[in-house]
Amino acid sequence: MPPPEQRNPGKRPAVRIATLYRRDLFHDGVACCTMSTTRWLRISEALAAMGYQVDMIMDGPVPSAANDRSVRAVPYASFDWKRYDVVKTLFHRGFDALCAAGGARHPFIISKLGSVVGDRDGVEGTHFSGGERAALYETQRRIQATSRYVSLLTEPSRLLWQASHGRSTPTVLVPTGVDRVIPEPRDNPYRGFPERIAVYIGNLYSDTQREVNLLWQARLQELGGLLKRKGIRLCLIGPGRVDQIDPACVTCLGPVENSRVWDYQYFAHVGIVLAQGAAQHNESSKLYYYLRAGLPVVSETPVPNNHLLEETGFGFISPYGDSRQMAELIEAAIRNPWEKEETVRYMLRNHTWDERVQVYHRLIQEAFA
Repeated sequence: MPPPEQRNPGKRPAVRIATLYRRDLFHDGVACCTMSTTRWLRISEALAAMGYQVDMIMDGPVPSAANDRSVRAVPYASFDWKRYDVVKTLFHRGFDALCAAGGARHPFIISKLGSVVGDRDGVEGTHFSGGERAALYETQRRIQATSRYVSLLTEPSRLLWQASHGRSTPTVLVPTGVDRVIPEPRDNPYRGFPERIAVYIGNLYSDTQREVNLLWQARLQELGGLLKRKGIRLCLIGPGRVDQIDPACVTCLGPVENSRVWDYQYFAHVGIVLAQGAAQHNESSKLYYYLRAGLPVVSETPVPNNHLLEETGFGFISPYGDSRQMAELIEAAIRNPWEKEETVRYMLRNHTWDERVQVYHRLIQEAFA
């Protein structure tokens, strides 16, 4: 593939954008499929679809889950940040990768953050502490000093950012999006299980947020035991540490490729969302994808994007930490005769990646018009 400045011969050169997240995306040649890597891919594709020349900086090919082959992968060894008009980093790790490549002096950096931390431990709604929190905060301090824009997921995160770093760097809100086109149902991954299926799909964490990891393992263990008595099997899909979970209560199926994850939603009966604690700033991306697949949801009260359930009526919101009540609502959700078509249409009208990327498009157009 030719370099960015030669891909559009005879026309005015398109704005060139580099997107960075994690260098170690690939393990044994297979892309790590999490919501964060999906976001990286889908935002890059949506920008390319708008006519920008987009390179994903990674050591490996663009993942097979890509829809738009106009996005290319550029290895870190070949990455020259000065060739790009815009550099967009994803989460703290992406900005750290840009700094490691010497690109922190780029004049147009858009820094996307998921979780925002304060300058001390114990800030309500955040779930990092000690050296881990301190390292994240130091990255935020450098973002504030160098980035043109900071992109956040929720209003609580924006308020914490402004309280910690002031308002000198403009902020925008860009929540998680959903795919406009998704695969048709194929094989039922639960065909060997006679029970009704409640599914939890998401990253349970391994090397970060150990307290949240332990909380979720304990909650899933308790919930799985309660559901088992009701003839409901709780299945866990995704990466992360599960060393405290009894397989007699929760069926841990591990991570799956993005192209296959849809079947784990199509053939389940209900999707589960757990809060990170009694207060939470960060949204739950899985809630968007459950609804896009037409899967009813039971979520806990502190999750900031529970408004999706309130607006669609496609599920229930359970009090935080009440596993018995949540089990009752899961059973009720399975029994309820849901009509999913309008919920899917609602997600397509309001929450696609194409809709999300409009925010970045406006910022770039204002700068390069």
